[in-house]
Amino acid sequence: MSETTHILFVDDEADLEMLVKQRFRKQVKEGNFKLSFALNGEEALGKLNQDTTIGLVVTDINMPVMDGLTLLNNIKNIARPVRTIVASAYSDMTNIRTAMNRGAYDFVTKPIDFVDLETTIHKTIEDLKLILEGLRAKEHLSEAVEEKDMAIRSAQFKQQFLANMSHEIRTPLNAVVGMTNLLIDKKPREDQVRYLSAMRQASYNLLHIINDILDISKIEAGKIEIESIDFNLEECVDVVYQTLHLKAEEQKIVIRYTIGDDVPKWIQGDPTRLTQILTNLIGNAIKFTPEGGFVDIIVTKESGDDPAWIKFAVQDTGIGIAPDQLHKVFESFSQESSDTTRKFGGTGLGLTISKQLVELQGGSLHVNSTKGKGTTFWFLIPYHIGVEVKKITKADYTDFDKKLTVLLAEDQPMNQMVAVDTLEDLFPGIIIDVANNGQEAVDKANEKVYNLIFMDVHMPLKDGYTATQEIRNGNGLNSKSPILALTANAVKEEIDKCLESGMNKHLAKPFDPAVLRQTVIDLAS
Repeated sequence: MSETTHILFVDDEADLEMLVKQRFRKQVKEGNFKLSFALNGEEALGKLNQDTTIGLVVTDINMPVMDGLTLLNNIKNIARPVRTIVASAYSDMTNIRTAMNRGAYDFVTKPIDFVDLETTIHKTIEDLKLILEGLRAKEHLSEAVEEKDMAIRSAQFKQQFLANMSHEIRTPLNAVVGMTNLLIDKKPREDQVRYLSAMRQASYNLLHIINDILDISKIEAGKIEIESIDFNLEECVDVVYQTLHLKAEEQKIVIRYTIGDDVPKWIQGDPTRLTQILTNLIGNAIKFTPEGGFVDIIVTKESGDDPAWIKFAVQDTGIGIAPDQLHKVFESFSQESSDTTRKFGGTGLGLTISKQLVELQGGSLHVNSTKGKGTTFWFLIPYHIGVEVKKITKADYTDFDKKLTVLLAEDQPMNQMVAVDTLEDLFPGIIIDVANNGQEAVDKANEKVYNLIFMDVHMPLKDGYTATQEIRNGNGLNSKSPILALTANAVKEEIDKCLESGMNKHLAKPFDPAVLRQTVIDLAS
């Protein structure tokens, strides 16, 4: 491939060609880009086979004659390297997963934001150049070495794709969740509360799907970490119960939990992962139990004192699982049948993640089921005895009356609004200066002392990592000021990069206002 990148846009919307040509006219004039267009996958495949200079394809998914997913399958058969960017709506998670499995490198959302598209194209071109350089440098290597390198690169592409997807979905989701929380706090009418609560729950459901996809990737890469802290076991179970019992009541299902008298109240372990496992299992039980049924959560101590082996059983009177399908329930993206997926929904990742999280904690997950009568999922985890930890309540915050002056570096107007309004609700009298990009953040940090700096990562002109490093270097006014990464990047590698650049802590979007408040207090005190 020459220095000119030949990009093929595939979309059945004829107006897209005019918009793309207008947006990239400068790059075309300077010889950086060459553009071609096709109205469907069949036409695109013909052009790819005829013109070997095409190295990048930006394709829609839903098109006549041949759709984008079929085109992806055909592109895999082309001998030369071709990178594909998929254009899809946020709601189309099934096609996004399918596109990823069929070789898509990245995706942009529809309607297309051309700033985002240009950034994604440049990143993909850089990756494509690296691949081509690597292929030329390794022509002399054996087939076995080449296959190993391709496997490594494939894993890296998957991780990068998931990281990009997490960031791109979390950014607008932060605005939806944040504004919904702000509206609920404004004492809306009873009918408005119902609508807003439904919006918030739908947002949390989407966030749960995103977290599932990221978790399975991290588990496969061996990068997930298990905490060991003291926590109240009964409180952990009750939180899951309180979260799900309204959903059960809506479906006219009775949900109950019991904890044995000899079960330790305080244990050492990972409460977040225990909550995640129980939520997956109980949520499934509710989903697959018909009206009038029961879901029981039973916690008992099986053996030992320290560590104590604790058994968690989730029993339901639901539809059950056929004997010949039991072995499949823990497989990724798997449900008993396609009919089950259509009727009940879900990613098919919950049980896979739950099983692996249990095993990472030294335990085991099992299932017993009778078709048409119900299912029991149960797992054992060894826990050391913990010590009681005083819970921080809202009353503990009343003495915090420090008047804060903070800098918010955030380029998205909607997220600026959410952060500013939320901080003003949490800290009356707070003074907030807003920087629209990394360069503005550096400039403002050189002019005024701040109690705290909120730093987004992906911003124009200068990203959050570079801005943080420049603020930290030398003896500037805010070289020692705490910097909090408030970003949609939620994968471990990105969090580590935030800390390595000089940030003090990381908080993922969409954020919990209570967690944000306590984090600000901890950093600014």
